[in-house]
Amino acid sequence: MSELDLAAVALTQKALPFKSSQIQAALKLLIEEKCSIPFVARYRKENTHGLEDIELIKTLDTYNDCVDLQKRRDFILKTLNEQNQLDPGLEKNILAAQTLIQLEDLYAPFKSKQKTKAQTAQEQGLEPLSKIIKTTHLDPKALEQEHASTYINPKLKITNFDEALAGASHIIVDEVARNTEVKEHFRQAFWQQAQLTSSLRKDGNKIDTHLKYKDYFEFTQKISELKLSKYSYRYLAIRRGLLEKVLKADITYDKNEALEYIQKKCFPNFNTLGCAELIKKCLSRAYTVYIHSSLSLEIKSELKKLSDEAAISIFGVNLKSLLLQSYLGQKPVLGIDPGIRTGCKLAVIDKNGNFRGDDVIYLHTPNTSEKAKLILKTLIQKYALTHIAVGNGTFGRETLEFLNQNIDDVSSGKVKAVLVNEDGASIYSASAIAREEFPDKDVTVRGAISIARRFQDPLAELVKIDPKSIGVGQYQHDVNPTKLKHSLAQVVESCVHHVGVDLNTASAPLLSHISGVNSSLAKNIIKLRLKNGGFKNRQELLKVSRFTPKVFEQATGFLRIHGGENPLDSSFIHPESYPMIEQWCSENKISIEDLIQKTELILKFENDNELKTKMGPFTHADVVKGLRSPGQDPRTEFKAFEFYKNIKSMEDLKLGVVYPGIVTNITQFGAFVDIGIKENGLIHISQMANKFVSDPLQILKIGQKVQAKLIDLDIARTRIALSLKSDAQTVSANHKKEHQKFKPSNNKPKGKDNSNSPFAALKNLKL
Repeated sequence: MSELDLAAVALTQKALPFKSSQIQAALKLLIEEKCSIPFVARYRKENTHGLEDIELIKTLDTYNDCVDLQKRRDFILKTLNEQNQLDPGLEKNILAAQTLIQLEDLYAPFKSKQKTKAQTAQEQGLEPLSKIIKTTHLDPKALEQEHASTYINPKLKITNFDEALAGASHIIVDEVARNTEVKEHFRQAFWQQAQLTSSLRKDGNKIDTHLKYKDYFEFTQKISELKLSKYSYRYLAIRRGLLEKVLKADITYDKNEALEYIQKKCFPNFNTLGCAELIKKCLSRAYTVYIHSSLSLEIKSELKKLSDEAAISIFGVNLKSLLLQSYLGQKPVLGIDPGIRTGCKLAVIDKNGNFRGDDVIYLHTPNTSEKAKLILKTLIQKYALTHIAVGNGTFGRETLEFLNQNIDDVSSGKVKAVLVNEDGASIYSASAIAREEFPDKDVTVRGAISIARRFQDPLAELVKIDPKSIGVGQYQHDVNPTKLKHSLAQVVESCVHHVGVDLNTASAPLLSHISGVNSSLAKNIIKLRLKNGGFKNRQELLKVSRFTPKVFEQATGFLRIHGGENPLDSSFIHPESYPMIEQWCSENKISIEDLIQKTELILKFENDNELKTKMGPFTHADVVKGLRSPGQDPRTEFKAFEFYKNIKSMEDLKLGVVYPGIVTNITQFGAFVDIGIKENGLIHISQMANKFVSDPLQILKIGQKVQAKLIDLDIARTRIALSLKSDAQTVSANHKKEHQKFKPSNNKPKGKDNSNSPFAALKNLKL
């Protein structure tokens, strides 16, 4: 077992707001006992005093960061000690450093492999002269008269006193540049007062994509604002413009204010010095060449990190909403992957998601559409279909309209036909998972199957697809790919464990997301399931090859068996709690079935304080919850949603009208809404409520149904602005000057930031 780094544990306890006992217990379980986060969050609440999965992730991530910090600290101390460079003062500062940046500042003077000008000057014996310059009332000419003979030495390549002064100046510059107190002061000052400015690069307008970055041609914003999550997308947009060589960006800070601070900090007697002008030049060089440039790179790097975290966070929340969206459940579905020239591919799945048959129909001519009607009616009757899922890609809305107008069962409402987000279906259909599931079917049929399955159970199907391909992120192609993958994997894992998995119907990809179960073990589960005709109880999992007692502990609570030998197996109640439940039932002379079915018995169980003490309050509460709804899926069931049927394109929209819609994606600046036509509308963050909104996710989530008023329409640029405000005023291009902020301007005043407008944010968005 891995041992905890006690120093890192101590740092973690300082960094987090949780109790020390909670942190210690969580880290012991996660690291020493190798438990998964979902398992600890649900079944070890007594140990952690109820830490949730997000809090456990934060604890583990903080601990790992502290381990890295401690390893770096130990390395620096060891290296400096071996070099005989470690004095008590330096050691004290290194031990007190709280961040990697502070450690690196302290270590920087000792790790340079290339000799600096200051080091060369020191080797030339000019350090005493630098000290004289910092304290003397003599001016340079008087210094030359008094000290020239001491410091001019042709053998050391100092042929005149000006060269001696230059060398001494390098030493002064180096001392100021490496002053950790000065550096830390400006680090804090930059984050509070500095600004990021961006502008069009020379010849940037020759880049084809340059107009996408028009809002950032003359852009300025304080770093303190830009680091906030609601504005972080702007830095990602600017950075993309930098990479495409359209923009240039700089960190700006008042240089006079900076030099004044350094002067007071390092030379409090500056006005009495004879070499004041020389020192002033040294300070200017130290600040401009070293301090400012170093902090600029540091801040840009940190802004990228913060922007990545914000983008990944909002992607994670969107993904969670998508994975946990309403599900249809165990009902047969016809999936349609729309197409024009190649036809619409049809695939039927039964109530358990098993493939039953496929076909293809063509809708673009009268003759082929008549045949299509016959095929569709036959499939509906043969498989007793009640739902049809149509991919929302090219020709999707036209296909849905054909069904509504030509298939009686659909137009009457007997069969529900709905558009389903097909993002990622093509990725799945060409994947190794799809080839293994359907080796004899081409990619188009696999795509139709995926569309049907994701309507029946979104979570079970979407776990087969790389989350980046699902289409609910913002700037996911610009953020750190490793961190994005890790974060989204945690989201998927959390969702799967929140819902649980039907052990007798789940696919191998879905099973592999359960704690302790990898892809090979998932295949072993399915192999035994097929051999025995399904699992009758959870204990049979121990017969699965390589399904160890440790895996059983971690996984079994999330694996459900409906209609099995033990009714508790359909719940989230862990088998380790079964003995206490069974003993209680025995003492009360009732069966497990009686306990689950009778509300008064569950209430008696809940009010048994002695049992509560034995189980622990957290476990007891979860068991009671499991008894009340043993087989219930925590997700909501699908309910049909109807758009306005009299709109087919943007030309049909009218200002001031309230349209029903579904949120399809959320970004830091707003939410995109499907209102029943090809183009999505944008609800800018400023239009989400009658109060100030700092985070769109506090108001909306993906899949949420809304009633939004159309406040602006730009057909030429295919842009729709919506509002959720109760007093939303319609913006008219002919009567309101305010409409101008939605349009590009070639005369934008310098420093003005128009990127809050509903349409401006669209320019740089690449989903």
